[in-house]
Amino acid sequence: NKVKNKFILKSTKSFCIGIYEASTYYFDLLKGNLSASSYQYIINEEKIMPSNSELTLLTKCLDLDDVKVASYGFMNEFGLVISIENKCQEAECPKCKKKTNRVNRNDSQIIRDLPMMGKKVYLKINRRQMRCQKCGHKFVEELNYVKKNRKFTNRMIEKIIKEVINSDIRNTAINNEVSEQEIQTMLKQKGEELKKEKPVGLKKLGIDEIALVKGKKNYCAVLVNIETRELVGILEKRSKEELIKYLKEWGKEVLLGIEEVSIDMWKPYKTVAEEVMPQAEIVVDRFHLMKLINEELDKVRKRVKREMEVAFKKAKGKKRKQEFKNKLEAIKKSKYVLVKNQENLEEEEEEKLKIVLQEYPDLRRVYRLKEKLRQIFNTCNNWADGLLRITNWLRRATSYLPESCGTIIRWLGEIIAYFDNRTTQGVVEGINNKLKLIKRRSYGFRNFNNFVLRCDLSFSLTS
Repeated sequence: NKVKNKFILKSTKSFCIGIYEASTYYFDLLKGNLSASSYQYIINEEKIMPSNSELTLLTKCLDLDDVKVASYGFMNEFGLVISIENKCQEAECPKCKKKTNRVNRNDSQIIRDLPMMGKKVYLKINRRQMRCQKCGHKFVEELNYVKKNRKFTNRMIEKIIKEVINSDIRNTAINNEVSEQEIQTMLKQKGEELKKEKPVGLKKLGIDEIALVKGKKNYCAVLVNIETRELVGILEKRSKEELIKYLKEWGKEVLLGIEEVSIDMWKPYKTVAEEVMPQAEIVVDRFHLMKLINEELDKVRKRVKREMEVAFKKAKGKKRKQEFKNKLEAIKKSKYVLVKNQENLEEEEEEKLKIVLQEYPDLRRVYRLKEKLRQIFNTCNNWADGLLRITNWLRRATSYLPESCGTIIRWLGEIIAYFDNRTTQGVVEGINNKLKLIKRRSYGFRNFNNFVLRCDLSFSLTS
């Protein structure tokens, strides 16, 4: 009995040790720390002996530079495990820049790669520690398909980040069978690689803003290189102090190279440009100006509509009431017909516009003034001609568009600067729309730095 009990105890102990070792290997594989001996342990007992043609085909399918497949195995729990070797036996010493083929130590590592045919793929790599034959410096060789201390190949990380940009972290983690924390780490590491350096060759700078939270008057400033269509900065606040501090970090060399600054009619932007970039020409965006004109045109539309509603209520007699009713029907749903560019109107819209202008003389005058200003912007090719024609326009428009005319007079110098190079904020508005889309897809951001990181990644991966 004593012998029997000892045998049972020994067997139970061996079984428990085996279970412990298997579980340890399992978690090591998930962490990417699996050793060569552990790899051999968890592979299925049936060893795969691939032919040279199979290895060559798998090497081509893997499509990694300077790499060949040595062997492979399949595990139901994990997927395909491929052992790869470097074709090049030499590595460059980072200290003396000389080539060496002396290996100081071999370190086996398993990393995750892009899936094949719906199955997860793990690569068993040998990251060698080399010893330089000339200077004696020890270093770990660089691999072009995976960075140091990473558990995923570069292309796997890029795939996951692209999915995050078009979706969200939680769903991306589920679809790729990774943890949310791993994705957060990928995003932070990629963001560190993409940290903005000083803009190079910046000549035309566009400054605008977007609302972080709609209706809360919480705006962040957006800086864009108009010529290259690149996002060069996002600031959490659009205050004068924040903008000046941010721009000064670029250095005098960058700031003195800026020739034009395109802005909307917000006074702090002008003050910042004059203080930090005194040599640059400040240009007011023509589309922001036309937006101002359209807003005042709509105010006139609302006023005449209210007057007509009052007249309709006070009217006596069926004939008179019917007359006012027809005029009210004419002005209903006329806002977009009035503010839309005349050449872009559909046939039905043209008919609607014709009736509105015929029934309301005040609207007709303001509409024609709006179209006349658009014509000036479209046809003038120099600032002198533009100044003369805008001055004449102001004489006729002051009594009908007093608010807009007052703004134009205050910003006249910056408005006529448009006619030199015809610089607008069309590119800036396009980037603003993309930033809003990023914010919407992510259901808003509680942390502004995460928003900036997501924007930087989106623009870098899609450029």
